[in-house]
Amino acid sequence: MIKRMAVLLVMAGLVAAGFLVSRPAAPPEPLAGLIIEKPGLTSPTDAGLWYCAWAQSNAPRDSLLSIASMEPATATFTFPVAIPGTDPDTATLETVGPGASELQLSDIAQRGDSPFLIEFDNGPSAASVIVGGEMLAADACVSQGPDVWYFAGGSTMPGEELTLRIFNPYPETAKVTVGGVSEIGVEALGDFRSWSINANSWRDIDLSQELNSRQDLVISVTVDEGYVAPAMALRTEGDDAWWPGSGLAEVWEFPVVGVPGMEGSLVVSNPGAATVSVTVDLFTPDGPVPGAVVLDLDRDTPVRIPLSGLAGATYGARVTATGPVTAAVVAGGEGGLAITTGAAAGSRTWLLPGLRTAGLEEATLWLLNTLEDPVDVTVSILTGGGLVGETVSVEPGTVKEFGPVPEGGLGYLVDAPFPVTAAWSITSPTGIAYAAGLPVGDE
Repeated sequence: MIKRMAVLLVMAGLVAAGFLVSRPAAPPEPLAGLIIEKPGLTSPTDAGLWYCAWAQSNAPRDSLLSIASMEPATATFTFPVAIPGTDPDTATLETVGPGASELQLSDIAQRGDSPFLIEFDNGPSAASVIVGGEMLAADACVSQGPDVWYFAGGSTMPGEELTLRIFNPYPETAKVTVGGVSEIGVEALGDFRSWSINANSWRDIDLSQELNSRQDLVISVTVDEGYVAPAMALRTEGDDAWWPGSGLAEVWEFPVVGVPGMEGSLVVSNPGAATVSVTVDLFTPDGPVPGAVVLDLDRDTPVRIPLSGLAGATYGARVTATGPVTAAVVAGGEGGLAITTGAAAGSRTWLLPGLRTAGLEEATLWLLNTLEDPVDVTVSILTGGGLVGETVSVEPGTVKEFGPVPEGGLGYLVDAPFPVTAAWSITSPTGIAYAAGLPVGDE
């Protein structure tokens, strides 16, 4: 998770509480009186390393690599090469503060597949990847992670290819233990259970071959030595979905689950010793649907919870459990395939790099307010030259969308006086993708 830091935003012209302000037809003017104070970085760890396990650049596909930073920063990209002894490719981007920047992987190298890392000399920062072309996928990059990563939402039914990637970006060998559970119980992974990943390299497990015809597959990656950045990819004939792992929590919030043309589901798994009670609340643009689903979840038995038809076409969700669980959104339909992790808690500040509308691709920001009162939120578009923003009110128990992103926008900075949750989606004629926002705040 991002190292949380104090960020003070002083805003003028707040709207009256509870009143929803419409987006203006013309691009909004910069916020009057917006002050972003230096967060007081005191050590190199405050700058930040980000790890991105997936990116591709070949004839039918290319990757957009996006960064955002709260302070003026230089970001150095390193792309290891799978051939031992081969020097990595590198690139550099600069951002204003706050601001965003981006580059195409094809401008650096033509690669069929290339995990990479990004080092910022200032922060807080964030990074994401969008792969487009014959398909569409998006993934938030990761910084620090848990000792055990969980990947809910996997499936190996006919026509599906599920791949676990484990990326070791460090100069020392890493060791991991891989586990899995599905609707039939605990899975035996044989030789894949214990893995060593060489320095500055990565390894893939084709789970479609190892665990065939599983509808609800949840994989865990335990880090025994070193550090790794794992990620999962689910490929179908129509679209791909890539997503990072997560830890465990008793509450998960998902600002984007259902959108028109897509059927949303939640996959929830309980690795604990005892049965837990799970409640799913839904949140629409018009208000909440509390207790839409209530169930008991046994240990090591993942459950897929269909949500279509319970709250209209557009909605977010919150999962509340009586014990730590892992959860993910899986959405599919005429738009394609999308899978994403959630947020274990709301935050007052979010960075969302990668949101842009270009060509036939359209990106949308989603905000979820699960509180009992309205929250005035400052939504600022990140550009290469700074901020353009507005202040709106998100009503209690609702999800609110902003999009498509205006031309020139490279992402969003979201700030609020009380915690909200932010995520984003992107669509094109070749697919759809969901991605979680990256919180910035106090530890």
